[in-house]
Amino acid sequence: MLKNRLLLALLCIAALLYVAVPRLPVTEDGLAGWFAIAWIVLALMAVGGNMAAIMYLPKRKRMVQKAKLAQVKRVRLRQYQ
Repeated sequence: MLKNRLLLALLCIAALLYVAVPRLPVTEDGLAGWFAIAWIVLALMAVGGNMAAIMYLPKRKRMVQKAKLAQVKRVRLRQYQ
């Protein structure tokens, strides 16, 4: 479920980049050029964040499962004491 959401976010960001990059005035002087560069950097950071989340998703799942297992063990130990 989470992986599907991350892939959808990547797809939306790719579509935004595909449409916006040719129209952004990157080579202009002044505020327009700075805005275009900042927008591209922000979009690339969003892509990087989603890619990192996709790559580290299985590891995070294992950590969550281990934490849940440890919690269940603690509850069982309390029941026996």
